[in-house]
Amino acid sequence: MRRADGRRRCQALFIGVLAVVAAACGRDGDGATSGSTSPPTTDPPVASTGAPEPEPEPVLPVTVGDGTGDEVTITSVDRIIPVDGDLAEVVFALGLGDRVVATDMSATYPPEADALPEIGYQRALATEPILAQSPSVVLATDTARPTEVLDQLSSHVPVVVVEAPDELDGPAQKIRAVAEALGVPGRGEEQARATEAAIAEAVASVPASPPPLEVAALYLRGDRVQQLFGPGSGIHVLLEAAGVVDVGEVLGVDEIEPISTEALVREGPDVLLVTTTGLESVGGVDGLLAMPAFSRSPAAAERRVLAYEDQYLYGFGPRTGELLAELVHDLYTPN
Repeated sequence: MRRADGRRRCQALFIGVLAVVAAACGRDGDGATSGSTSPPTTDPPVASTGAPEPEPEPVLPVTVGDGTGDEVTITSVDRIIPVDGDLAEVVFALGLGDRVVATDMSATYPPEADALPEIGYQRALATEPILAQSPSVVLATDTARPTEVLDQLSSHVPVVVVEAPDELDGPAQKIRAVAEALGVPGRGEEQARATEAAIAEAVASVPASPPPLEVAALYLRGDRVQQLFGPGSGIHVLLEAAGVVDVGEVLGVDEIEPISTEALVREGPDVLLVTTTGLESVGGVDGLLAMPAFSRSPAAAERRVLAYEDQYLYGFGPRTGELLAELVHDLYTPN
């Protein structure tokens, strides 16, 4: 019942979002509803969507909280370095991709971000490679490590630490925070509302009485790294929104922990959720289903393995609604 209640909470949360978006879309260019016969006024028409207009250019300087309780002032966004793949995706979605000069290894989307110079990995940052790119602003999430590097960088360049909440409204929060820091809050509001609407639509597509499915979301890197996601992770939020049972929650996993073969054999998941690179690292579907933890599971019997590109599954950014819709379809429309 707790999981069903969680899904209903997600649906209720986004019914309001859909209503707001529908109301905004139902207005024409002069702020009146479609088909209005209101007489013209002498004053210039004013849009009344409740959202700021997208900016043609960033409006600077801007002062924002840096996520750690301090404030930081950004005076230029000519050379942006997002040290996180989903932040890079957000910057490109805001139309500022041509100002990104480098990214970290996790930035694989869009292809233009993947093609840029890399400064390392977001969980193992170093000061020198970042400063070597002469950034005008550095964007990071609160999962970036080590924090000492961010402190060192902040003495040379504005560093904005964006909170990355693992909630279904997290992607929109992240978009708005990045847009504010880069001086384009209007663009951010437009993108955030589109993302919220896509997530709401995906949640609404979950069957009213879904068949019971237990899903094990795995982090795999060959034979040495095999972990299970649970509550506290963005993956758990997606599974809850999709109306399925998260095996990690059943087994008491906190965010992400090493796999217990015995526990997984006992639980017997119906579906395995992985990234494409993780799946490749264990020899593909056959290699994964041959592992002792899964070889006798319903997932193995039905060969039910869902694999998505790493940043698409983990990003929690502008494509979250698209991902959730695809996940719901793949879960409830088996081959």
